[in-house]
Amino acid sequence: MKDKINILKNLSNEEKRIFNSLQKYGPITKSEISILTGIKLTTLNYTMEPLEKSRIIVRKAIGESSGGRKPVLYDVNLSEFYIIGIDLSRVYTEVIITNLKMKILYKEMFYMDTSCSPEETVRKIDEIIKKAYLNLRLSYMNLVGIGLGTVGPLDIKNGVMISPINFSSPGWSNVSIKEMLEKKLKYPIIIENGVNAAVIGEYFYGIGKGVENIAYLNCGIGIRTGTVLSGKLIRTINDEEDALGHMIVDINGEQCKCGNLGCIESYSSINAILKKFSSEVKKGRYTIINKNLKDIEFKDICTAAERNDELSKEIIINSALILGTGIVNYINLLNPGLVILSGPLIINSKLFYNECIRIVLKKLHPNRRRKIVFNRGGYFKENAISIGAVALVIEDIMN
Repeated sequence: MKDKINILKNLSNEEKRIFNSLQKYGPITKSEISILTGIKLTTLNYTMEPLEKSRIIVRKAIGESSGGRKPVLYDVNLSEFYIIGIDLSRVYTEVIITNLKMKILYKEMFYMDTSCSPEETVRKIDEIIKKAYLNLRLSYMNLVGIGLGTVGPLDIKNGVMISPINFSSPGWSNVSIKEMLEKKLKYPIIIENGVNAAVIGEYFYGIGKGVENIAYLNCGIGIRTGTVLSGKLIRTINDEEDALGHMIVDINGEQCKCGNLGCIESYSSINAILKKFSSEVKKGRYTIINKNLKDIEFKDICTAAERNDELSKEIIINSALILGTGIVNYINLLNPGLVILSGPLIINSKLFYNECIRIVLKKLHPNRRRKIVFNRGGYFKENAISIGAVALVIEDIMN
């Protein structure tokens, strides 16, 4: 397997350009490859030969004739290579296996309960991958790489989760997650903040293809943000991903976990919604949710809001108002052409998304409003971070 990895890692610049054009745009003809890569057809013939011989690229089909012989269409090999993507969050961990075109071949997840220490989480990831190997007979294929998207703050260079909060299990401070996974899986890991992975995936392979400036928001236990400007990933100080979540919207507002008052996250996150709901019920407010207060989950509140439960609807709308206001400020600073809202809150509450965008459109300057597109969930929806982790592997090879 090591030799196969080296074949992909050690491609020449010309071979990488060919692979990249086919991976993103194939199946295409040699003439189209030549246009995309800038490599002359005469050079292309012998440059593609070793790629075909090693089966990195294959002859996929025969194209339509434009008058002469029908052209051969080339593509990357979709049957003999695979990539593993891992999304490790506070709520769940998801493991996927894809081919070279981001098509999911296998997917499994587990929820991060109080038993999910770093060691147990790594063990479960390894267990899922072993199960996938058996189910897909991956011994007959070639592993290209493993990518991990996880929560910050991160020391990306050393692969350490520095001090993430809100995990159900203790022990998640200063975790050398990259080293732990590499030791268990016996394979190098590419690591990145989850939302950065997601925005990279959407930029290269999803709804963001062809858009230079993209903002990606994951709304869940925290408000996590990834941004691509002029085709480049923008990094925050210490590679933290919650800068928008800790934008202050009320200097005398709610206490935030970061120590400040009035941060967006203290109003517009899952925990903030649950806290507000619990507080209002304890004051005697009526709700149609027929559960013990301690058993009520954020999904229950989202569902009740859609069913016109007055309390749930009020809390969801007010939370969306705060986040929407923060997004307006974010747009005014960075001028994205595409804003993708995703994460558990967005997926489970259409009302939250609609109200958030309504506020953004109301407060944005008309000239800016006309130049921006909003999207719920992106192309990859709930798989965006794990798919983004796969994209990290491809882009690492290309760069």
